[in-house]
Amino acid sequence: MKKLDLNLILDAIKEVLPKNKDFIALHEPYFQGNEWECVKECLDTGWVSSVGKFVDRFEDDLANYTGVKRAIAVVNGTSALHICLKLLGVKRDDEVLIPALTFVATANAVAYCGAIPHFVDSNFSSLGLDVTKLADYLDTIAKITSEGCFNRHTGRKIKAVIPVYILLDIPLI
Repeated sequence: MKKLDLNLILDAIKEVLPKNKDFIALHEPYFQGNEWECVKECLDTGWVSSVGKFVDRFEDDLANYTGVKRAIAVVNGTSALHICLKLLGVKRDDEVLIPALTFVATANAVAYCGAIPHFVDSNFSSLGLDVTKLADYLDTIAKITSEGCFNRHTGRKIKAVIPVYILLDIPLI
């Protein structure tokens, strides 16, 4: 197993950064076309929230691009996860398996359904859900019946698993 060399990683990151910046912010705006005019139009007309012609256009374009009947834009990832859990039928006292290393939004979306976030080990290399440990864990706690998958210790239904991508594409080992 190779040891993590932080200086090597930092040097590689610095090589791809613009020379006039020390870092690139995760959410830094980048305007290359008529974005500023569109933002200004939203501000001038007061349509800066969840409706308006740009939201409608985005939803229509996304639906067409993905080949679905309808797409709905939401305010953030928490809302998106919450809606997905509701669509899956996650209810009060269901359990939802999530990685131990995640954003608070993941657990919040589960809690908003009245369900219980159940943390599963993360993989050191990817920082995502460790599928080997998840399989071993389910072998230990899960009981499959005609009614679904249940936690044999709590008796609660295990309704869903939410894997999470942690913005990391470089191996740590």
